[in-house]
Amino acid sequence: MKVTVCNLGILKETHVTLKPLTIFIGENNTGKTWLAYALAGILGPYGLEKYIQAYTERQVPEVYESLEHVIEQVIAEGNATLDLRQFADDYGEKYFNNVALFARTWMHKFLSTQLAHFDKMDISLDLADSKEQFLQQIRLYSRKSSIAIDPKGSLLTIRKSQDDDKLYIYTVIEEQEEQEEHIGESIPPEEIRERLVGFVSTALHRALYPQIRLFPTERTTLVAFRFSESIVSREQLGMNQKIREALEVLTQELDMRALIEERSAIREAIVPVGSFLSMLRTIFRKGTIQREEREERAQNDPRIKQYMQLAEVLEQDILAGNVAFSTPEPDPRREVLFQPAQGVHLEIPIASSMVKELSTLVLYLRYLAVPGEMLIIDEPEMNLHPSAQVKIIEFLATLANAGLHVLVTSHSPYLVDHLINLIEASKHQNQDEIVEMFLLERKDAFIAQEKVGVYFFDDDGEVKDILDQDGIIHWQTFSDVSQLLASIHFELYEV
Repeated sequence: MKVTVCNLGILKETHVTLKPLTIFIGENNTGKTWLAYALAGILGPYGLEKYIQAYTERQVPEVYESLEHVIEQVIAEGNATLDLRQFADDYGEKYFNNVALFARTWMHKFLSTQLAHFDKMDISLDLADSKEQFLQQIRLYSRKSSIAIDPKGSLLTIRKSQDDDKLYIYTVIEEQEEQEEHIGESIPPEEIRERLVGFVSTALHRALYPQIRLFPTERTTLVAFRFSESIVSREQLGMNQKIREALEVLTQELDMRALIEERSAIREAIVPVGSFLSMLRTIFRKGTIQREEREERAQNDPRIKQYMQLAEVLEQDILAGNVAFSTPEPDPRREVLFQPAQGVHLEIPIASSMVKELSTLVLYLRYLAVPGEMLIIDEPEMNLHPSAQVKIIEFLATLANAGLHVLVTSHSPYLVDHLINLIEASKHQNQDEIVEMFLLERKDAFIAQEKVGVYFFDDDGEVKDILDQDGIIHWQTFSDVSQLLASIHFELYEV
């Protein structure tokens, strides 16, 4: 996906292409994190929710005729169909650009700033390169939403089945077929409008990226928090599976809204941090039943199984220990522990900074990761020894090859320099012979050049694509510093 950005902080006009592995590098205060977070806001649940609300309330300048027709038909007749794949083909790119345009109105809240202004920000998205995959995901999308009146029936149902292009909206009231009540009299038209707009918008977002997972630099502190005080064991309440799943989704949405709206004495919490906290809350609620469900899903989806295995790779080959919860079930005392050796358990606050840095990635892969999600990791090399930095770029390349989209900001020369090796290794004819040269010794870390994007953010607001056709990354931000240090060293002998 190609992204054009104008007037976002220091960035006046910027062009980047999001690949399975995309790296933003450059000096401090050059707009790397701003752009990464802005994309997270637009493509993630925050931008989705804001746009649904604005469209429902007719606060956007452009509407989608086919969607408006379906809304009117449902209000008048009680049923309708929408070819969702055709809708995505006709309006998908325009839809995301409209979401991006509307982001001007809320970006200051998303980034929790009163001093920065975004009224001239212009972000546009070109889906041409990813449109085929996008439409395929629309076809695979499956969801059912109902407004229920009792266990026997519902006033309104919206359904999209896997491998069916069409979205069906209908009224079903069992044992009350003789009752031909006008749907508009049973449900307020604005409720119908909001439901349909929300269903279609969510489908488009989930088809592009099922979820955006943010790992801000604050993660090293936040992982030590306890979230158990708000946890209620659904299993102990005897709820059936569907009710527990619905309650879990509702709880996650309420958590996100609470984190977005919660104010400190000074200002709102930055939403990327709230998003990360919401992810941790979800993970902390995982108990035996959820683990068994995850393992069962892994048996049917080899990609889920691979993510769970990669969590173990991260533990054993980089952290050199195990990350686990202190209790098998959600509990007020529950916390994350690190086990560096048999019989030794450490609370996260006293574990190494590397463990604080990467333990949440372990938990994410073990409990949440699904194919197609985007991970936005701010400075993955933070607190890591150079050898661990080399390992982490191998690991991130492995994630990208495993079907996750990875966007990172970085200051590390080790990440960038070793990425060149990984690209070159992907072209090698005898990969079995060279794999032992790499620290993780994994061939799935070798990544094809077409899956990689590397962009240098200059201090004048210019962004350059520095990965050339031969797989060489041209950059000077660190080599200039190295040359300066060498120059000082030799000049000291001459003084």
